[in-house]
Amino acid sequence: MEDLQNPYAAPSAPPPLPAYAWVDDRTIKADPWIRLVARLIDWGLMMVCFFPLFVAVGLEPDSKDPSPLQLITSCVALLAALGLFIYQLVLLAQSSQTLGKRWMRIKIVRNDGTHASFGRIFGLRMLVVGLLEQVPCIGLMFSLINVVWIFGEESRCLHDLLADTKVVIV
Repeated sequence: MEDLQNPYAAPSAPPPLPAYAWVDDRTIKADPWIRLVARLIDWGLMMVCFFPLFVAVGLEPDSKDPSPLQLITSCVALLAALGLFIYQLVLLAQSSQTLGKRWMRIKIVRNDGTHASFGRIFGLRMLVVGLLEQVPCIGLMFSLINVVWIFGEESRCLHDLLADTKVVIV
């Protein structure tokens, strides 16, 4: 007899691998210490913006009325900080990176490795977490737990879990 194939039989190709089985550049998580350095870089850049303000206040700390130099320096420092904040938001929207993350060659992606939207990054990772951290008594505890959570099995902070994101090596 002839060996005829059944046209109604299931295909014989193996099923595709599930999403978690793929290994590529988007799935290599960043080291927690590299993430810390990136955060410290971002914080340091903001402190550089505020440095003139600290100097201006330090010149006459006990004066009741600020001098014109203090007012001008304060305005320049606040404008520089606001400019840096807006620039960081633009970078987050374009490449899911801040300056610190860019310099450390890491970025924020969705947990499945796809691009993380600006709304997800700003809304869930930054805004919601920032509001929770402002709640009296609970906020300090949440802030501490948020950061320490990175040392768990998944190496993700609570804000990563909330936004379904992770930080990976670029």
